[in-house]
Amino acid sequence: MWLTLVALVIAISAAAGPRTQAPHAKSFWQSIVQQKFEPPAGTPVGQLVDELLGNLGSPDPELRDDLSLTILTAWIYQKKLLGPDELRRITATLEANLKRGIGERGGDGVLLRSFSALTLSVIAARENETPFLTAAEFHELLAVALAYLRDEQDLRGYDPERGWMHSAAHTSDLLKFLARNPRLEPSGQGTVLAALLAKNTAAAAPFAQGEDERMARVVVSVIRRNDFDRDGFSRWLASATAAARFPEPVSAGTLRAQQNVRHLLVALWAELSTDERPSDGADAAKSALRGALKAAGF
Repeated sequence: MWLTLVALVIAISAAAGPRTQAPHAKSFWQSIVQQKFEPPAGTPVGQLVDELLGNLGSPDPELRDDLSLTILTAWIYQKKLLGPDELRRITATLEANLKRGIGERGGDGVLLRSFSALTLSVIAARENETPFLTAAEFHELLAVALAYLRDEQDLRGYDPERGWMHSAAHTSDLLKFLARNPRLEPSGQGTVLAALLAKNTAAAAPFAQGEDERMARVVVSVIRRNDFDRDGFSRWLASATAAARFPEPVSAGTLRAQQNVRHLLVALWAELSTDERPSDGADAAKSALRGALKAAGF
């Protein structure tokens, strides 16, 4: 009888599957930061990474931003503890996160999407230094990033309880590094620029918490490429100049779009004016931008 009961308990336990490990306390992650991001001995980094990825959606800004994102950045980019296969797996997870609850506004769902985009920017920066993506994988990441920029409707910046949400800024960080990748074709430069302009004109909220500067850095990354498409930039600048003029008819929406674009162009001027690295493309873009600002009534 006793042996029968033991067998029954074992069978039930097996059917229930493996136990899910309880999440680590915040103090565990704090200790990793204090130890200069050295992973704890005896614990597989990949196992910890999965938990860190889950923390990107936490409403606790310290756990999400100061700890999880910071540790992931150190392990992915600074210490380069993760190899190509692991990075591909993480990239696939983060790309899927960008689609979870997309289109919703309010609530905490934007946190996972936004901080997944920011973590992807770290992976894109790593790719630029030590390439590991195939051409197809790079273009898939670019397509996913552009789709997320277009489709994300929760554009809140800073929240006093949740901390930074900042989906537009974080997506811009991702596009900034993708725009530096040698695999981006000249035609792709125009696609990235057009997506930025479309976001500024279609946004249901004004960008007033530094998003304009982050978007301007995407444009700078395009401008400073060796294969900079000057004609494509000129066409984009003409469209941006038209959008920056006083709108007719006037409405809250058209004024919001105009102000967003004007702020983007001013931020771009500031970025180009303070960047002293020599670049024929940047000099040409700055000259064209000066004329565009005058034409837009600055």
